Amino acid sequence: MRPRWTKEEVALLKRLYRTHSNSEIAGILGRKVSSVVFKGHRLGLAKGARRLRDMGRENIRKRWEPVKRRSAKKARASKK
Repeated sequence: MRPRWTKEEVALLKRLYRTHSNSEIAGILGRKVSSVVFKGHRLGLAKGARRLRDMGRENIRKRWEPVKRRSAKKARASKK
């Protein structure tokens, strides 16, 4: 289990939360994504509108890229 959040970590979380993904912040702080999400919620932090829009696009890209690859692979296989 990680020790409690230090003042420096909380300050960095507050500074980065609006503009960075939870995954990026977790990597910087060496904590789990769930820990970053929970602490952000407890502190009343919120993502900026631009960051939320970008996160939505990133999530869609992550979910649909594998589907596109499988579809393209099936299409190539059926042409043979």
